[in-house]
This record gives sequence, C-alpha cells and structure tokens, in this order.
Amino acid sequence: MPINNQIKKKKFVTGATGYVGQHLVNALLEKGHQVCILTRKESAVFSNNKNINIIIGDITDPISLPPDIDTIYHCAGVIWETEQMEKVNVLGTKNIVEIALRNNCQLIHLSSAGVINPHNAYEWSKYRGEKIVLDGIKIGLKAHILRPTTIFGPGKNKEGNSFLELLRSMRSGAYKNIGQGIYNIVYIDEVVKAMVQLSEANIPYGGIYLVNTPISFRDMDIVVKNIPPVIAKKTGTIPYPVAWFAALVLTFIYFITRQKNPLTFSRLKALANTTAYSQNKIIETINFKNALPVEEYIRKVCLNLFM
Repeated sequence: MPINNQIKKKKFVTGATGYVGQHLVNALLEKGHQVCILTRKESAVFSNNKNINIIIGDITDPISLPPDIDTIYHCAGVIWETEQMEKVNVLGTKNIVEIALRNNCQLIHLSSAGVINPHNAYEWSKYRGEKIVLDGIKIGLKAHILRPTTIFGPGKNKEGNSFLELLRSMRSGAYKNIGQGIYNIVYIDEVVKAMVQLSEANIPYGGIYLVNTPISFRDMDIVVKNIPPVIAKKTGTIPYPVAWFAALVLTFIYFITRQKNPLTFSRLKALANTTAYSQNKIIETINFKNALPVEEYIRKVCLNLFM
C-alpha cells in the first residue's frame, strides 16, 4: 500500500548520536522537521536545539512515542561489540518494529549490504534484524529497507576504520594491487539522502533498496595518489597466490606476536573481490541520483585527511 501524503512533520530517529544518525538528524532539521531522538544518556551533540526532543532510553525498552510521529528512522546498530549485537541489532530492531506497528508509523530501516552474503557476527545480526522487519511487513508494517555498502565520509570514527587505513596505505605506497578488485562503498550524504527520499516517496511499502558507488581499487589508488602533492611512485602488483601465501605467513607471525595483522585473509578477500552491487533499483523506483561521482567524494575525504 502506498504511503499517504506527508502531513505530519515529526520524525523519530534511533541511533541519532551515531555516524549516520547525526547526519540524518541534521538533514531532517534542514528540511524543517521536528525530530525526536532516542539516546541512552544525555549527549551534547544535539543539546539546546528547540526542534529536537530527546528521549532517554534503551533500544530494547518500552518507548512512548509522541502521538504526532509519522516516520521512524531506525539507525541504531552495534558494529564492533559482539556481545551487544544480539541486544541492539536484533532485539532492538524487534522492539522498534513493534513500536512502529502499534503507532502506525512508517519505518525506514537501515540495514547493510552485508546481509546479502553474511560472513561475520555483525552481518549475521543485521541479517536477523532485517528478517524481523520483513516479517513485520507481512502483517502490515509500513516499511522500507535500505542496504548501504561500506559507508565513508569525513568525521567518521578513525579507530578501526578500514577505509581510512586503505587511504593511508595508498598514500604511503604500502598498498599493492591484487587482481582486479572492486570496492563497494557509498558516501554518507548519499545514504542519508536515500533514507529521506524513501520516506517521502509515494511507493508501495516492503521494498529493499541498495545504495552503492563501486570503484576498482586500482582507480581508487590513482585518485588518492593524485591528491596534491601528487605521489608519482607507481603502485606495484602482487599475484593472488603470492598474496595468499603472504597472508598465511603474516597471520602466523602476528598471531605469535599478538600484533595487528596488515593482511588478514578477510582483508585479502575484500581486496580481491570482483562483485559490484547495483543500486539500479532505487534509481529506477524513486529516481535517486548521486550528487557527485564517487571519485569526488574520495577526493573530499583525502583533502580533509592529508591536507
């Protein structure tokens, strides 16, 4: 069933103090919406803003929504703390689905492209959370699901950020090409724009949409090295069998020394990936358009990082 015309203006955002959540709240405020946010504790991020109503609570707790909320954007999620993934990504999503059903709100659920072929604890938890949303849709939940690939952009937490680590290795000359790998990435502003446009679109509920702007690692390396001052050194290439053996040796060495391995098997698999996910569905359904090519977004992040 298509959504009704957007009359109400108040929006509810979970995970509002996270990376996507903060950008989403700012985008909603710029569009003139009143925004309610759920946070576990007081935060200075959105303090002293008259257009923000802060609800203190846990994602799994009963939550009383203001009566004039028409849309819930579910951005809350745990990426690193494995012991919290079940609680937040699965049980928290179940709670939000039940709240959306009770309050007859539309739900924009931020999932992950990793659910397509889950490999780790995070991707499996997002897969289970997404299944809860899909089960809700079967009984009348008014929802859309958005699957972004690896999200990048300025201001993202630098700790454990594989995207920034890759930029630095390309810039330093440590990076080596392995095959014809493709990096599935999407800029933060495009993710937020997709969530907002899905909530405003007059389309049937139940859609699963992916946002992605893939680029080959070789092309990305060229972009990064051409940021002033230009790095003229040519990037070397390592045959995959050699890289695989190097990963094996390094895994053993760094296991013994208990240091961080620069070439794990999971990283090798990512560098050799040749699958590019398509965002044609969201383009065709709501006429979604990227504001800039992915190369320009990479340049923006590099200029912020290296200049």
